[in-house]
Amino acid sequence: MRKIHYPSDTFYEKIEKMTLTELESYIQKLYKDQEVNREKLEACLNQRGCILNQAFEWTSENKEKLLRLNQKLIECWEKVDAEAKQTLKILNERINQPDDFLQDFNMEARVCSLIYKPDESGEFYEAEDCIEEVLNDFVNNSYVVNVKSYFAKDSDDHILYLDRNQNWNDDRWFKGEFDDVYISQAIHDLYDHSCLSFPDILKINRLWAELTVVHQHFVEV
Repeated sequence: MRKIHYPSDTFYEKIEKMTLTELESYIQKLYKDQEVNREKLEACLNQRGCILNQAFEWTSENKEKLLRLNQKLIECWEKVDAEAKQTLKILNERINQPDDFLQDFNMEARVCSLIYKPDESGEFYEAEDCIEEVLNDFVNNSYVVNVKSYFAKDSDDHILYLDRNQNWNDDRWFKGEFDDVYISQAIHDLYDHSCLSFPDILKINRLWAELTVVHQHFVEV
């Protein structure tokens, strides 16, 4: 189990005095240091998010970008959930036969949100050696964001990411700008359960959905 090292008050005082440019340079330096503890990096990313969100405004363009991402996330979750339920049916049928190997399984659906960067020709590529590289890695590998588990013989087909009754449009961050629309749990995960600021979220231009299944067989010895 990884040991948690909480940053000191002195560390927080240090990063709170940094400008955005200084903070981002420091974050990239910490990210490349294999021995740095996760909590320091997370503290810096959260401080960066606070700076960016304080200056953020819901312009017409920003509202349009968020709603487009919201819809793309919903569509992505609809597809991965349909694939998961189809796979779930097949695996449960194998277990019920019974199967020579399959006794149980773990299945996890995940939708990763990524920021790709354009090169000189306009082609987009996975961000490297920049703050976006840190965000892509940290958000999708260090937080439980846009993830759902499926279990054998699970009769509950409810998925929070597609639940229209769970509407985050009245969250304080939106300042009444989205009262008449549906803001999904997937968007909520990004701004409330990760280090992404709203400017970061609106830069997301790639979604990567994956469904991972671990087949299990148990033997008593």
